[in-house]
Amino acid sequence: MKRRKDTKGRVLRKGETQRKDGVYMYRWTDLFGERKSVYAGTLEELRREEDAVQAELQSGIRRNNITLNDQIEWYLSTRGQLKSSTRENYIYYYHHTIENSFLGRMRVRDIRKSHILKFYADCKAKGYSNGTIAILQKILHPAFELALDDDVIGKNPSKGCLKDYSDFTEKKQALTLDEEKEFLSRVKESPRMNWLYPMYAIILITGMRISEVLGLTWNDVDMENRIIHINHQLLYRYIDGKVKLYVENSAKTESGVRDLPMNDEVYALFAKQKEQWFSFCGGKTGEIDGYSGFVFISKMNRQGLPIYANNVRKNLYRIVEQNEKRKVQLPPLSPHILRHTACTRMSESGMNLKVIQYMMGHHDMRTTVQVYDHADLERVSREYEKYDELRKEKSLAEKVAN
Repeated sequence: MKRRKDTKGRVLRKGETQRKDGVYMYRWTDLFGERKSVYAGTLEELRREEDAVQAELQSGIRRNNITLNDQIEWYLSTRGQLKSSTRENYIYYYHHTIENSFLGRMRVRDIRKSHILKFYADCKAKGYSNGTIAILQKILHPAFELALDDDVIGKNPSKGCLKDYSDFTEKKQALTLDEEKEFLSRVKESPRMNWLYPMYAIILITGMRISEVLGLTWNDVDMENRIIHINHQLLYRYIDGKVKLYVENSAKTESGVRDLPMNDEVYALFAKQKEQWFSFCGGKTGEIDGYSGFVFISKMNRQGLPIYANNVRKNLYRIVEQNEKRKVQLPPLSPHILRHTACTRMSESGMNLKVIQYMMGHHDMRTTVQVYDHADLERVSREYEKYDELRKEKSLAEKVAN
């Protein structure tokens, strides 16, 4: 039998051909009986591809030319148990961060760990927080796991890629007592923002998430028994190609469904908010996914709809911008910092950690301890004073001196 050769007279192996344009092609049948092809500019390059193909066939891996974008979309389509808010959140981050990146356009089988590390480094350079990168990892890792299970790749390249981006490495600073007082003073004194005082103060006392606070309706606020019922949240997410408000008919976690006691201060704040509420909407509010009577409605919105979380954040930025005119300086603020501060105050009061976990709606005690139980020099000094008083009371210092 006459053996096939390329234009340089080299003998071609089974499955190898050289096209008229000089490009080399190798064709084979994969484990599922499908015909596959790879192309190369030189015979040497083609045979390196052949070696990779044969190695994959021997290990039982199915070669596939799908891109990471294709794989992510396929993965999301298979996740029937994802909460709608989680799914929409993943879709939002995929479209806005991964889809148009170099990583998203790469073939899944070509992606190595270094590619993912470079992608995360680029995200960090653009100002993305560790928390955002952690969300991207929650999308990429299971997408690669599915490709692994489908024998498209031999190992998951995303494993260990989040090591340098642990959320705990980003210090979450609670406000000091002086900063908390300064913050509330600025809100109260501002003609433009003083109507937001009850909401900000309630977050600082209860530690509720911003989505829980904005989702509260008057049916959830039991003024007679002084109980706040938390069982849903108001979100502002990317849904069906649009960004809109919607109600998630559950809390963030199972532990998030909880009843919070209402102390005198919180009761007075809700009473103040009720007065404002009537002046804003006359007792009639808009409806979102079957919920109406929202407690914290926008002063500017004539439809009686809740305040947008982004507007809450923008007003926090404006409050910090007053630093140049004030003696006490405030750090950058967010609703999460206010929640973090509430948790820190609870811990400072000596509240049992299990009770704090319940109040905050944390699923894992480690979150309460590692993320929110913040200690700074001011707090250490106050706690040390308690320790010092105890030693004096027990005359321990005198015993050591003698």
